[in-house]
Amino acid sequence: WWVVLLSAAICMFAALALALHETKQYTATSTLLFNNANHAVQVGGASAVQDLDPNATKATNTLLVTTGVVADRVRQDLKLKYTSGDLLGKVTAVSAENSNLVRVSVTDPDPALAARIANAWTRDFVQTRLESARALVRQGEDLLRQRLDAIPATQTADRTALNDQINKLQQIEALQTGDAEVVDTASPPAAPTSPSPKRDAIIALILGTALGVGLAFLLNVLDRRLKSVDEFESAYGLRALASVPLQSRLPNDQRDRSKVLEPFRILRGSLEAIAIQRPVHVVLVTSAVPGEGKSTTAAGLARALALSGSRVALVEADLRRPTFHEQFDLGRDRRGLSTALVSGVPVSELLRPGLPSLRTLQILPSGPVPPNGGELLRSAEMARVLEELQDLVDVVVLDAPPLLPVADAQVLLDQPAVDTAVIVGRAYKTTRDEARRARAVLDRHAERAVGIVVNGVTSLDAGYEYYGPDPESAPVPGTASAV
Repeated sequence: WWVVLLSAAICMFAALALALHETKQYTATSTLLFNNANHAVQVGGASAVQDLDPNATKATNTLLVTTGVVADRVRQDLKLKYTSGDLLGKVTAVSAENSNLVRVSVTDPDPALAARIANAWTRDFVQTRLESARALVRQGEDLLRQRLDAIPATQTADRTALNDQINKLQQIEALQTGDAEVVDTASPPAAPTSPSPKRDAIIALILGTALGVGLAFLLNVLDRRLKSVDEFESAYGLRALASVPLQSRLPNDQRDRSKVLEPFRILRGSLEAIAIQRPVHVVLVTSAVPGEGKSTTAAGLARALALSGSRVALVEADLRRPTFHEQFDLGRDRRGLSTALVSGVPVSELLRPGLPSLRTLQILPSGPVPPNGGELLRSAEMARVLEELQDLVDVVVLDAPPLLPVADAQVLLDQPAVDTAVIVGRAYKTTRDEARRARAVLDRHAERAVGIVVNGVTSLDAGYEYYGPDPESAPVPGTASAV
């Protein structure tokens, strides 16, 4: 929609700007009438010859109005600085429908000059046509006089006949009008014919909208990003367990908090349905690339599980780019998962409370960044840590690294203790190519991946309007204040 709107606005304002800066043009019009009278027939007394193609005659007369001969004559009569070519560019001749009238229009920045040129043009065209017709008759007279001079004086009958013909031609010459006359003269126009800002703006708005629609369709075809839940399901070959609306502010009241947690309650319900068929103690949350909201989803799921009464451990398994200390109020103790893997410190000493009001939720940050994070996640110590966590809590939620940049998430998927993997994607960020590559990784762990969570969808698409419309949505839990 924004491409269509922007295209329409740019075209409209561009047309307005051009119209306001364009020189005003005035158009004056005079009118010619072609009568096609046959004076030779009138004088000779012969029957009139019918015009077999009046439309062709009409078109020919219209074309004859705008010729270089007339332009030269007008330029000389008015002593104009314009060239003949310039004048021809200012003049248009249009024949009126179902009539012998031809309107001659002249456009010029000076309205008075436009009227002078229009009147001079029709006047000089009639004069040029008259002179041409009379010249043709005079040519006939000259031929007859040459024949008369060649006949001996004794052949009085022949000479008398030729003299009669010459007299008739002289009458015809006197009656010539050029078959055209001026029936309406031009006067200086009061208003310009162009530019027309309002008209130009409307036309530009229509064309800009059409251009924007076409451009939007083109961008949509070229855009490789996944935009809807259906597209994510098709790209990953997994069903959507939940969709999280696009959020923008912290929740203010209990209803907002309930609305924010609703997608994660649905996600919790999906995992509980899976737990009926097989045990679900360790849940791995990952994504194709960074920035898709996996940490937010892991935190929301952990809180939803804890609110249902389960003892939950939220573990930051991303040993390369830890963020939990920025997201949660974990105090000055920087120890965490890497401490347990390297030093063998019991996990029970490293767990921290998530919220004072939610004692069933505990958090295990990643700890100091080790030089060999991938190897630590692959080690037997990681398996031991997961076993300890399962003894301490009911559900372990692992916030794992993304699948594509590093192999850490794939290493965790190989851990026997991991029961289920939830894949997170973000609408208008995850591309089809990223989803295809992530799916190739998941295909090697088909028994682990159970579904996807789509972040960043609109509230309407997410369908969580049970709690009423919310013009300013709240963010998914991912900070200390939210979780």
